[in-house]
Amino acid sequence: MRDLVREQYYRHRAPVYDETSYRGDPVVNAGLDRETADIGKLLTALPEGRALDVACGTGVWTQFLRGPVVALDQSAEMLELTHARAPWAERVRALFPPLPFATGAFDRIVTANFYGLLRPEERAVFLAEARRTARELIVIDLRSDGDLHEEKIELRSVADTTYPIYRRRFTPRSLCSELDGELMYEGLYFLAVRVVTGSAASQV
Repeated sequence: MRDLVREQYYRHRAPVYDETSYRGDPVVNAGLDRETADIGKLLTALPEGRALDVACGTGVWTQFLRGPVVALDQSAEMLELTHARAPWAERVRALFPPLPFATGAFDRIVTANFYGLLRPEERAVFLAEARRTARELIVIDLRSDGDLHEEKIELRSVADTTYPIYRRRFTPRSLCSELDGELMYEGLYFLAVRVVTGSAASQV
């Protein structure tokens, strides 16, 4: 199930990721910063617990999590950037899914701009692993530009190399329906959906 192109792309892009993530236009930059701060406040306000940031990237979202935090990524380069932003977080480098943790290891999994990269077979495994390892899942991902769910191959360039990257962008309805979750945040650029996993629901 490994996507070697995707793995190489994110390793290659790590040094410039924050500066190039959908940025360039001043209005868009301000909107991305505003929505990141808004979602950050929601994450910080959650009850403290053991949290896992899956595909932590440069630690943009890791920095908002309270309690013991594990930052997981397949890229050593990304994990170094996470360490600079959230030095208190434990860092784990691993390919995933599956998640390399024990059943019930976490109170909460947060993942941002990762779920929309997963193909159907990867999504099924990831969601099963999230239910196995945590009581709650929060998925932050990109909102589509219009009223329709988007799914396509996007050509991404880093230096002189172009990578074909599978990407989905969601409507609030499509992401909530697919995850069977509740909408936490609805912005122009980002959506956040909270899911109570089966293991947590069985304890209620």
